[in-house]
Amino acid sequence: MKPADLPGTVAVSLSDFTDGPRGADDTALFARAMDYCRDNPSTTLIVPPGTYTVTSALARETREHVLRGDWGANPQPTMFTPKFPYSVGIDFRGQKGTTVLARGATLMVDGFMEPVSLRDCENVHLVGLTIDHTRKPYSRAVVREVDDKAEGDMIPAVLVFDAETPLVPPSDGVRGTELMLRYIACDPRTGRRVRPGIRIDRIADERTVYCHVSRDLRPGMLFYCIHTYHSRPAILIERAENVRLTDVTIHSQPGMGIVGNRSENLTFTRLHVVPSAGHHWSTNTDATHFTSIKGLLRFEDCEFEGQGDDSTNVHGYYQAIVRRESDTVAYLQEKTPDGTHAQSLDYPDPGDVMELTSYHTLEVADTYRVVECTPMPDEWMCRVVLDHPLPKVTDGWLLTDVTRLPRLEFVGCTCSNHFARGILIKTRSVLVEGNTFRNVFGAAVKVAAEASWCESASPADVVIRGNRILYCSGEAGIAVYADSDDPRGQSIFRVTIEDNVIDEPGNAHAILCRNVRGLTIARNHACVAGTPVVIEHCADVSCDA
Repeated sequence: MKPADLPGTVAVSLSDFTDGPRGADDTALFARAMDYCRDNPSTTLIVPPGTYTVTSALARETREHVLRGDWGANPQPTMFTPKFPYSVGIDFRGQKGTTVLARGATLMVDGFMEPVSLRDCENVHLVGLTIDHTRKPYSRAVVREVDDKAEGDMIPAVLVFDAETPLVPPSDGVRGTELMLRYIACDPRTGRRVRPGIRIDRIADERTVYCHVSRDLRPGMLFYCIHTYHSRPAILIERAENVRLTDVTIHSQPGMGIVGNRSENLTFTRLHVVPSAGHHWSTNTDATHFTSIKGLLRFEDCEFEGQGDDSTNVHGYYQAIVRRESDTVAYLQEKTPDGTHAQSLDYPDPGDVMELTSYHTLEVADTYRVVECTPMPDEWMCRVVLDHPLPKVTDGWLLTDVTRLPRLEFVGCTCSNHFARGILIKTRSVLVEGNTFRNVFGAAVKVAAEASWCESASPADVVIRGNRILYCSGEAGIAVYADSDDPRGQSIFRVTIEDNVIDEPGNAHAILCRNVRGLTIARNHACVAGTPVVIEHCADVSCDA
C-alpha cells in the first residue's frame, strides 16, 4: 500500500528510523519507530518485507536457564509470576490510531520474551506480521533404531534431535533439558499426530537420547517436546481498545500465542497460529486466551494448528472473598492455580455487575453493583464497596465480574491437530458458526465454567451452528456442562446446537449437555460409537435426536 492510499494519515517507513547499517538486532530500530508512532497519532508505519530480529541479553539468558534445567523440571513457577523480569520486542504503549503494514515481514525472536506488546493503546491495526524464533522454543527429534523385536509394551529406541534445537545434557551442577512436560509424535508422511508412551533413559549428548517408547512410535516419525508451559505470550493485548489483527501469523512461542486482558473490542481476521513449514508444533500452550474483555471479541477465517492447548479460551475470574470490613466492603482475590494469564491483577471497575456464585455448585445467589474499587497489586487483591450487603457467611462463595464478559464470534475458522479443546467458552452471547475442527485432542467446542480453575462465568445465549467436527477426541464433539464439585440444577442458560456435522467414530458421544435451562438441539448429523446425544439435568429442552 502506498502512502497516497492512506488519506488522513502520516505514512512512514521503518527504514526511515535507521541510524546506520542494520546489525543483528533490530529491537532499537523498532523502538525508535514506536516512539514516533506514540508521539504522532494516526501514523501508518510501513515495515518493508524482510527478516527482523528482536532480542536482549535477558531474553537469551531466560532461554538458557530453561534449557539447562536451572529452574527445575517445570520452569513455570519461576518464570510465570508478576515480578519475573522480561523483555519486550515491539511496544505499542500509548499509541492511538497506529496502523502497521508488515506484509512479508518476519520477526525472528532470539530468546524467551514478549515479542509484541499492545498495552495501553487504542485504535491500533497490525497487518501481515509473522512471528517465529531463531531457536524454536520446543525441540524436535527423528525417531531412530526402534527395537520392535524387544519384549514388552515399551521398547528401546533412539531420538536424534535437530542441530537447530540441541539439548543441554546433564552434567555436574546442570540438570539438563527437560523433555517430558508435553510432547507429541508425528508421522511426517501423513501429518498424523499420536501421543506415545515414552520413558527417557539417558541424554547422551546434545542431540542423542536413549529411551523406551510405546509400539506406536516407528522409525522416521518426528518427536516434539516443550521445555516450559506458560511464559510471556507472543502478543499481549492489555488495557487496549479497538485493536485489529489482520493476516498475522505466529509460528512459535514459549507460552501462549495471544493473551488479551482487560481490553475492549478485539477483532482477528485471518490470524494464523500454525507451525512453520516442515514443522508440526506452534505455541507451547493456548493459541489465544482472553480474560476480562468487554465489547466484541471476533475471530474470522482464522487458523489454529499444533499448539499445546486450546485454540481459544474466553473467560472472567472467580474472586474469593478473603476479608470483610463491613457487610458491603470486602477484599477480593482471584485464586487461579497459575495466576492470571497476563500476570497482572484482575479487578472490577466501579459500575460493574458482579454475581455471587457458589464454588461447589456454580449456583448464583445474588447480583451486586460495584460502587468503589481500589486495586492492590502488591497484595494481589482489591478492595470493593458493593451496593448492598453480602450474606453473613461467604465461605465457599465467589464474586465474578459479568460486565467484563465479551460477545464472542468465532466464524469460519479451522482448528486442527492440537491439545485440549478447540474453543473453551465461559462468556455470554456467543456465536460459533461455520468452523472446521479436525483431530483436536479434546472436545471441539466446550461450554463450561470451571470452578477448579476459578475461570468464570456460567455461559448463556450460546449458538453453535453449521460446524464440521471431524475425528476429535474427548468427552464429546460438543460438550456443555457446569464443571464443579457438585453442579446442581441449571446454571447455564439458552444454548442452541444445530446443523453441525460431527464425525467421530472413536468417540462415545457427539453432543453431551448437562445443567442447561433452555436447550435446543436440531438437525445435527452424527457418526459416533455410542449414543449420539446425551442430555442430563437440563430443563426446557427441545431435541430432535
